[in-house]
Amino acid sequence: MGIEKDFLMRQLMMLFEVIHKILGYRKKGEKGKALDEIQYFYQCLKIEVDINSMNIEKLLEFLEKDKNLNNEQIEMIAFVLKEQGELSETKQTKLDFFRKSYFLLNKVERESISYSMDRQMKLAELKEWLN
Repeated sequence: MGIEKDFLMRQLMMLFEVIHKILGYRKKGEKGKALDEIQYFYQCLKIEVDINSMNIEKLLEFLEKDKNLNNEQIEMIAFVLKEQGELSETKQTKLDFFRKSYFLLNKVERESISYSMDRQMKLAELKEWLN
């Protein structure tokens, strides 16, 4: 059990670093590098399917049942989906990414026993976009 827990913690830290790089590249306007980091993020989680084309229910089922991801990993995916929305060219694609991100973050928020200011801020920002 300790080895598995240690592995998950290292994976979460690595994924957090990738998200940090994505944010940095997006803010600098380096869209290509941000998209490369997004692909790397999904590779780290061994997600080979196009989750962008899945509806929200199928996405959640895939992440929980097929990939057996925990809420922390799902929250990170939600953050990346939000960043993909920020990088999107069309409003419809942006809204689709934001809906998926909001749904996943809201699910994590409901099930989480710990409070996260960052999660609350992302949910508020996404809710504003979606209304």
